[in-house]
Amino acid sequence: MSNPSYDGSIKCPPQGATTRCGDACSQVCDVEVIHAETVRAARAALPSANEQAALSRLFALFSNPTRLNLLVALRSAFRSEQPELCVCDLEAITGASQSLVSHQLGALREAGLVTSRRAGRLVYYRMTAAAIATLLDDALLAVRREAA
Repeated sequence: MSNPSYDGSIKCPPQGATTRCGDACSQVCDVEVIHAETVRAARAALPSANEQAALSRLFALFSNPTRLNLLVALRSAFRSEQPELCVCDLEAITGASQSLVSHQLGALREAGLVTSRRAGRLVYYRMTAAAIATLLDDALLAVRREAA
């Protein structure tokens, strides 16, 4: 039985054949058995093409260290009594220049993850969604558990 979505990157020889594939072959089943209900449920949970594109854009925002630090700082503020930080504070927190912080905040604002407001000569930023704060909380928890 062939699986049209299998990319063929790891192919194990028949059992008993001499090979040097080592750990790669231990990562695949010795026989192909499709568990129809499990596969059906997993496929139903897959995101649509539009959702995949949106998720890719979202996770790409996390790939830049400055943006990630800005988001984590704003997440911390989001969970506090003062849910916003001014650009000066964000510069001090991240250690990045005003130009870099402003540029990265612009990318986050364009993506809809943060909003800003001006108060006199200061510009304050806040995270727009609790879901993003929760996503960062969960990701940080997973990374910290892995490191422990």
